[in-house]
Amino acid sequence: MDILGIGLPEIFFVVILALILLGPKDMVKAGRTIGRTLRSFIMSPTWQAMRTTGKEIQQIPTKLMREAGLEEMQAELQGIKGDVQSATKDSLAQIQSVENQILAGPAALTPASPQKKQEPTPNPHPASET
Repeated sequence: MDILGIGLPEIFFVVILALILLGPKDMVKAGRTIGRTLRSFIMSPTWQAMRTTGKEIQQIPTKLMREAGLEEMQAELQGIKGDVQSATKDSLAQIQSVENQILAGPAALTPASPQKKQEPTPNPHPASET
């Protein structure tokens, strides 16, 4: 567990050192003083400006995407992705259907279009009778 880059053993060492140097009564006063100082810093306009600037920096990529029109492209790509996925699913379903028909055997096959019986074609040059 790290707090501001300081591990648990370091924190214990600082507390023990403060207890030895300040004593129990002065340690309470020092803790209150440190707490008040941190509170006044956090409530200060400087800290508020730093937090506001940090939030704005985090929002810069989103703003840049909007300005460049990338959101519209991203939405269009999502639509295309959905179309491709549905077409792929349809194709796989058709392939599965054909595979099942093939595995079922030749009796289960049905032709795509009915075959016409071929009628004999008349001879365009009838043989002449003599």
